[in-house]
Amino acid sequence: MTSPVLRGIRLLGVIALLAACAPGPVAPLPPPAIEDARALLREVVDAGIARDWERLCANASGTCESELQGNEERAPTEAPRVAAAEVHQGSSSGEVSSAGGVLFVLCGVDGLGEAYESEVLVFDAGSRLLATAAVYWTGTQVSSGLPAVTTGEGGRSRC
Repeated sequence: MTSPVLRGIRLLGVIALLAACAPGPVAPLPPPAIEDARALLREVVDAGIARDWERLCANASGTCESELQGNEERAPTEAPRVAAAEVHQGSSSGEVSSAGGVLFVLCGVDGLGEAYESEVLVFDAGSRLLATAAVYWTGTQVSSGLPAVTTGEGGRSRC
């Protein structure tokens, strides 16, 4: 099983690669309205609880299937608590832009009874909203690549 840190790094790499492949300077899209982001998060959480992997990954960025691999039995049976919701503006530097979005910190118990703290970033993909780290019960942290993140002091849990 891949560690949450490696999954987070892989997710940021995919986002950076997609941004780098865009032709010319591209201004990042603004973050979605928090109500819209919460609605997508609810859809992702409901799909995870229902173990509806197709619906889960349909609302996720391109790494959902690999994140899900080996973690299906850990899917929670109850919705997590949203410990924080942080709005992040996108940024651009030269020809590379980074999507902003709404970062949710989730706290819950997975299907095996283990506590988790995860981050899910909901962002505007142009035609619709998508979620990074949609397999939210694995402890993935995505905030290391976002500007102005408020995290627990000294890396402590926010749950």
